[in-house]
Amino acid sequence: MKVVAVLLAAGSGKRFGEKKQFVKLKGEPLFQYSINTVNKIDLITDLILVLPEEDIDRVKVFSFKNVIKVAGGRERQESVFNALKKIEDADIVVIHDTARPFATEKMFLDGIKNVKEGWDGSITALKSRDTIKEIKGNKVIRTLNRENLYIVQTPQTFIFSKLFDAHKKAIEKGIFGTDDSFLMEIEGYRITINEGSILNFKITTKDDITLANCLLRSKTAL
Repeated sequence: MKVVAVLLAAGSGKRFGEKKQFVKLKGEPLFQYSINTVNKIDLITDLILVLPEEDIDRVKVFSFKNVIKVAGGRERQESVFNALKKIEDADIVVIHDTARPFATEKMFLDGIKNVKEGWDGSITALKSRDTIKEIKGNKVIRTLNRENLYIVQTPQTFIFSKLFDAHKKAIEKGIFGTDDSFLMEIEGYRITINEGSILNFKITTKDDITLANCLLRSKTAL
């Protein structure tokens, strides 16, 4: 089965203050960490890197895989669809946000394994450790049962043809989601989970960069 990875690095950096995908961690741009992980996975043969259109020509990519650079869209969903349209031949596609530099090989491999075993998709997820409350207008509405709640991460792995179909239908219906699994779920596809990690956090603020650097220093010291 042919497996293609889509790595998302097309953010504009409005919230962060700059394009965080290009921020250096120990001398390497943030997006390269995800490429380094994918490079170690023999099952993945091709890689699509989604970048801001204005940065496509200048960005250097170091990979052992066949790499295609694609311009991102205005929103994440559009960026993913732009990448899917460039895939000519694939059985399985893995979607990953490069803002999560510490996703492990195991997360990728577990997702691929679940899909090979018959699931339509597999999402990296971490069981909630905290109590979660629903809030409306600063008022607590209710306390949710954390036993049934998971924090969703990437990578997320899907049967390519079904994800492509879900994206096309979402466009037709005017549906927008914050992750690809949502688009699959509303079409009735069967999605399971593979184990995530508290270390697989998303770089969102400058504090997260500080945390990432601390983690990298601790890994070097081990």
